[in-house]
Amino acid sequence: MKDSESRQLFNASDENPVYPSHRKTSLPTIPTFKALEYRNFALLWFGLILSNIGTWIQIIAQSLLVLALTRNSGVALGVVSFAQAFPFFIFALLGGGIADRVDKRKLILFTQSVQIVLAFTLGILTFTGVIQFWQIIIISALSGVTLSFDQPTRFALIPFLVPREDLSNAISLNSVAFNGAAIIGPALGGVLVVLIGFAGNFFLNGVSFIAVLIALLLMKVPKHVSSSTHTVLRGIREGLVYIRGKSPLLPLLINYGSLLFFGATYTVLLSLFAVVVLDTNPAGLGLLYTALGLGTIIGSLGLATLGDYERKGALLMTSSLLFSFSVVIFSFSRVFWLSFTLLLVVAGTQTILGALTITLLQLNSPRHMLGLVMSLNTLIIMGIRPMGGFPFGALANVVGVAASIALGAVISAMVSLYIFSTNKGLRNL
Repeated sequence: MKDSESRQLFNASDENPVYPSHRKTSLPTIPTFKALEYRNFALLWFGLILSNIGTWIQIIAQSLLVLALTRNSGVALGVVSFAQAFPFFIFALLGGGIADRVDKRKLILFTQSVQIVLAFTLGILTFTGVIQFWQIIIISALSGVTLSFDQPTRFALIPFLVPREDLSNAISLNSVAFNGAAIIGPALGGVLVVLIGFAGNFFLNGVSFIAVLIALLLMKVPKHVSSSTHTVLRGIREGLVYIRGKSPLLPLLINYGSLLFFGATYTVLLSLFAVVVLDTNPAGLGLLYTALGLGTIIGSLGLATLGDYERKGALLMTSSLLFSFSVVIFSFSRVFWLSFTLLLVVAGTQTILGALTITLLQLNSPRHMLGLVMSLNTLIIMGIRPMGGFPFGALANVVGVAASIALGAVISAMVSLYIFSTNKGLRNL
């Protein structure tokens, strides 16, 4: 599909949408950061950076806390990932359907507030010394329910913050806002576990969400909702029929889902890999996560600089295969700094393929279905990806963590090869 056809699909909607007035900031015009010219997107982006630093701090602390409570159990890490992932299979589509029918800004305000409560609850339980493994499971599950509504709404909001020609740039910078925060968050989290303990990290994460709340309150975004009179469930059903009928959408989702379920298990098992294979400490684990953040920034900024690149399908195919092969090589590493370097490549390629997938999904979806389409993307990122940690975490206890990571990456490479070899249109997007 040519770029001009993608433009038509993107603008096609029975609601005849128009762009909101985009108030620009006074930031200098730099092609790589072009989307930050728009005030609403800039507010959200800077707020997310602060919030996501807190999120990464909690990721480090919670992983290490689980290992401490379960004597370095890979299965336990997989169970926690499963607990957070499972709610997406129940609520993600509902979240996307609702996102198309309500004020997106107000919905995100609510979900972010719930996240604050969950972070402080985990912090209080840990600080008082009553924390148990099953409590972490419950909080992770509640977080999954909340994010089922938060994530698709946040993704669906982006096309209303920037014009179409800067959408790819905005999505790439959005990747920086989350994964790029890993440059500071994980390293800081590893150090803070030693300085202020697990509970202190959880409290810091709770406070960090306030940055997003402030950004949302300062934003001026038109209330764009679907004019459909159908029920949410009927809208979801019709949207799924549309996605299945549009050839680019379903292969895009399958490829992305496979890469994250099989190939990205290294993220779930990274703490175990660091402790068992590399024999490193919490600070070392933080550095490995920092490598992921650096790689993400390199990949995201590189893609952002390309702007409205026309050969998105070919680039998606290349990055998908390079990602899987890089993970396989990483699994064989036993040297810390070699592992650090390989994670730069892994994170960079994963970020590129993720941003390209989201961009192509949005370019090929009508405005009134963005929430639903993004809910499927959210289901993949927040549901299917961590679900892979459960079987491969269990497999790690049998064949070893390195072999488990390698096997998953090999499977993801085979799936990508099949999808791109049998879908010429996908390569030409």
